[in-house]
Amino acid sequence: LKPLWARLASNRAGQQAMALSALSANGWRKEPESLCSRISETEATAHRLQEELSTILRGLAALKEQVRDADDLAGDTETEKIRQEVDDVLRRQGTVLEEMVKSAESFPRRWAQFELNISQRKSLLLSIKARRARDQAER
Repeated sequence: LKPLWARLASNRAGQQAMALSALSANGWRKEPESLCSRISETEATAHRLQEELSTILRGLAALKEQVRDADDLAGDTETEKIRQEVDDVLRRQGTVLEEMVKSAESFPRRWAQFELNISQRKSLLLSIKARRARDQAER
């Protein structure tokens, strides 16, 4: 066990580091990020993933056309070497893609009914407060 003074010093250092991380580069306190901007960032990331998957599908379609000749010449020793190399690569990539599918399937899909574990009353109060804040901002 660390002595009490060492634990207090390390705790103080941790608190100072947390306080510094809440400051922006110019030394001002950072404003909390809005949920809408966080959702927009997540949407942009999902679109990038979608673009990457489209690229993979186009590449696989092109590869399928390229290997038709190799499939037609199955049995030839040179062709078999090429087919084996392509098969090994596709097997590894298929495994990685399967893991990506499992990861995407485990992603929460309740966006329309996203629950913040609050009661209906709290939700109503939050709406009232937000409406009042907007009204005051307009004045």
